[in-house]
Amino acid sequence: MNLAANANAALYASMIVYTLAMLAFTWHLAARAPKVADSKAVAEVGANEREGVLVGSGAPTPAERRPATPYAAGPGFEESLKSRQRGSIALMLTYLASALLVASVLMRGLAVGRPPWGNMFEFATAAAAAVGAAYSVLAKRNNWQWLGVFIVTPILLVLGLALTVLYTEAGELMPALKSYWLGIHVSVAFLAVAFFTLAFAVGLLYLVRLRREEKPPVKPTFIESLPSSASLERTAYSLNMVAFILWTFTLIAGAIWAKQAWGAYWQWDPKEVWTFVIWTVYAAYMHGRATAGVDHRKSMYIALAGYVAVIINFTLVNLVSTFVGMHNYSGM
Repeated sequence: MNLAANANAALYASMIVYTLAMLAFTWHLAARAPKVADSKAVAEVGANEREGVLVGSGAPTPAERRPATPYAAGPGFEESLKSRQRGSIALMLTYLASALLVASVLMRGLAVGRPPWGNMFEFATAAAAAVGAAYSVLAKRNNWQWLGVFIVTPILLVLGLALTVLYTEAGELMPALKSYWLGIHVSVAFLAVAFFTLAFAVGLLYLVRLRREEKPPVKPTFIESLPSSASLERTAYSLNMVAFILWTFTLIAGAIWAKQAWGAYWQWDPKEVWTFVIWTVYAAYMHGRATAGVDHRKSMYIALAGYVAVIINFTLVNLVSTFVGMHNYSGM
């Protein structure tokens, strides 16, 4: 069996294990739903205490602190042994699935003798591998088991799309892609997308958590077991900041490569334009987030819009004939 076939086998195996991880994370969330706690006890624990989800996120300012509810995750929620065990099982499965997917991408690269992102199938699998690897690295350290199902499910959807719609046999690169910049420019773009994806998931949960804090439900669910909205917002901001720095490098590296390949730093190609659109939207988010008096919720909506632009950039711009330009490398 050749390397390309082995790569496909590892890809199928990773999908099976990711499916098991998704089910395990769902099982974990079912055990996280907190019981109604005594509100007095919750209030006593620490109006001054909020957990930081990401290293370096810092303690919230007084303005960020909200009155504790009977279901507050920060001071009022204590994870059960059953929940921790299920979360550990789900994480172990995610580690295995991500390792299999990374192995698949590496074997595909060895099979074709080049960086394995020369067409849409390879883009999709490599991007999914980057997301899985980034989550795997950060999850255990930051106790992000609660985030797992919201990361693993999109990975599965992307891999399913890659196999059913985007699949392309291993082959040679188009001439314009035969450059060492392929390994630099595209690999950094994948890392940026991985952090953007994690930030998008955390940002959505922040909005849901914030609404539930403002209007506590009659019966708590796993949402009430999540970190506080202030903590989630800071985590999303930290992830977006890392992604934005990586995307800035992606934009600059792409311009340098364009100069070498096409003789000009900028050609108003659809891919170039959308890359800059993404950068601009996230720059607006960063500016809004850093501006005193701007509601963090409104800033988060800008970040979510930025991720929609990321999806458009990696799908419609590559696949729809309206956007055809110099970056027409989908392989389809």
